[in-house]
Amino acid sequence: MIDHRLRFAPEILARLGEELVPHPDLGIMELVRNAYDADAKLCTIKLSGASKAGGTLTVSDDGDGMTEAELASGFLLIGKSGKASSTHSRLRRRKVGEKGLGRLAALRLGTTMTVTTRSRTEPGIEHVLSIDWDRIDAAQAVEDVPLRIETREFDPAASEGPAEWRQGTTVAVTGLRHSISPHAAEQLARSLLLLSGPFADSTAFQVECDAPEFAELSRLVNSKLLRHFEYRLVAELDGDGQASATLYNWRDEPEFTGGHTEVGHRQGTRRKKKNPTPPMAFDAPAATLELWMFNLNPSATKKEVRLAEQPTREIRDWLRQVGGVHLYHRKLRVQPYGDKGNDWLNINLRRAGNPELRPSTATALGRLLVADENDVLRPKTDRSGFVETFQFSQLQEFAKCAMDWAADQRLGKREQARVGAATKAHDEAEEAGARFQQILAAIAPPDEGMLPIGAPSDQATLQSLADSATRVVDIQKQEIEALREDLLLYRSLATVGTSTAVFAHEALRPAARIGSELKTLRRRIEPRVSAEVYQESFKSPIESSIDSAKTLETFARLPLSLLEKGKREVGDIDIDATCRSVVKLFEGYLDERNIKVLFDLQAGNAAVRTTTADIESVLSNLLANAAHAFTRTDVPMGPERIIRIQTRLVAREATGHNVVLCVDDSGPGIVGIALKSIWLPGKTTFDNGTGLGLTIVRDIVGDLKGRQEACKQGELGGARILVQLPAQTGAVTGVGQFD
Repeated sequence: MIDHRLRFAPEILARLGEELVPHPDLGIMELVRNAYDADAKLCTIKLSGASKAGGTLTVSDDGDGMTEAELASGFLLIGKSGKASSTHSRLRRRKVGEKGLGRLAALRLGTTMTVTTRSRTEPGIEHVLSIDWDRIDAAQAVEDVPLRIETREFDPAASEGPAEWRQGTTVAVTGLRHSISPHAAEQLARSLLLLSGPFADSTAFQVECDAPEFAELSRLVNSKLLRHFEYRLVAELDGDGQASATLYNWRDEPEFTGGHTEVGHRQGTRRKKKNPTPPMAFDAPAATLELWMFNLNPSATKKEVRLAEQPTREIRDWLRQVGGVHLYHRKLRVQPYGDKGNDWLNINLRRAGNPELRPSTATALGRLLVADENDVLRPKTDRSGFVETFQFSQLQEFAKCAMDWAADQRLGKREQARVGAATKAHDEAEEAGARFQQILAAIAPPDEGMLPIGAPSDQATLQSLADSATRVVDIQKQEIEALREDLLLYRSLATVGTSTAVFAHEALRPAARIGSELKTLRRRIEPRVSAEVYQESFKSPIESSIDSAKTLETFARLPLSLLEKGKREVGDIDIDATCRSVVKLFEGYLDERNIKVLFDLQAGNAAVRTTTADIESVLSNLLANAAHAFTRTDVPMGPERIIRIQTRLVAREATGHNVVLCVDDSGPGIVGIALKSIWLPGKTTFDNGTGLGLTIVRDIVGDLKGRQEACKQGELGGARILVQLPAQTGAVTGVGQFD
């Protein structure tokens, strides 16, 4: 009986190499990973004549090298991971090399490959293996071409590379089949430079590249620009799946800290109303997220010396190369996470949908460090990242949660400083101006012929005048700065408002025409068919279409009504009357959704000194919020959809009265978001929401020197929002209160 063995055609090498690992830099990076596993301190890559076909690629390292047996049973054995027999190197590095497919792709970039290796255990000896790929490709089977390893004495002075390298491995690929374009060379250089990252505590393993495209990129990537960060986020995921985070300011002082209860929730995630328990633990390996965030528009914020001196243009160019969040598995970067165009954590998408103080790949640099001691993450065959298992998605979820938490902290800080800042500055400016006028009046001469002031007491008065004038100017600057912050928030809203008005104006006429044409169609069909046929085939679609046309017309009229010029004039606004008129504007929208509005308006003849637009904005946003609550499907709610609007006139603690506006609904209540967060811009539990409605309410109420309050559940079972505003009562007939 004759024994037979499986044989492999040379074409299988192309399938395993070039096609599974299509990008040359991935294959070359696999050779670099092999150097890391060999405990090398330095690995160098040299490209000679690689800008056209026929060039040479050389990868050298000063690692432990290989014996003849290791070269034969390890390097030449394709498809078996060295980690199977030993997970750690001699120096206790966690091995990162895999099954050799990436290495095979790199070795086949040229027509010939030569490995020269010097083992740490065999001083003065080197082993050389050469492979002629053209010869193998011409054979019937791969195993028909024998490979020989030459063993010879090693002369350091005659070897390639630094003479002090007495151990290590050099892989030379000659006769490159294809040219390496400048773009591909830059991509390779970037991958190599980011292998350990532009961080102060980078691994002792260093990579150098001798290529024209490398020098400038090396200078840029390795720039010491991290110190110019504005905020630095450090988030930890422990072995039990519990997350924690700290946000540091530009002085590297901890400004905010949070545990798993705070950090473990994504923005907009919805918890069930009767389940206030902390978030579930993450099912992912332990990890550390570090994110450095930069201010690349310092002129838009309060000027500081550090921002004026910061090399903004240089930082911007640097971040174009290294920006984004990179994944480091066992201290080495894994491609393609963080590559240009690979926003694997969707930070750009989340910034586009909710831009409030969120980083992007153009304004931040980060790394997610994973040791993965239990080999939970599984590399893809082509070495282009990890298989997207549940554990990998949980790792992504942890990073997203941490960034959401950081954005919330920054937003809360900014809003705390912004809310009421303009009003406070305005009041202080008026006080300072009045004081200035008093001093000016005190020193004004009684007649034009009076001599100049010269007495010491007069000099003190003049100094007081100068100090007062300086304070007026300083406070006015503060007021302007506070107003600038508001301007940044509301400029986008103004754009949306004017665009909406234009479209509404254009849509109003077609909407009315559609309704009119449908009614005409109804009049013409009814006499021509029997009552039974009309009832069965025509009535329902025609009537529903007419109702839809009415709704469309209502939507078109709504923004036009809200944006009427006269509504921006200051006056004494009747709260009860305005409530009824706003609900009238929303009537079609509410009717179509079977939402019933109940009125309990008892503010009497009380009014608020403001504009109609302000009161309409407050109530419109409260109505929209309540109506949106009825669209939720993740939480239970009652069968009826009710919104109740109440007003009362209540006495203030000191003097005067307040008008209190209360909006209740029978929806699910405020769930999935903290009460203190609902007033922040961008905070919403709705996928397509802007998160600006209640921010507008809060800002208007603050400008009017009122206050607002939210309850998770009111009398109707849903959310309750209370707004108190100073009243212009005139002849007050009575004072009421809520039940």
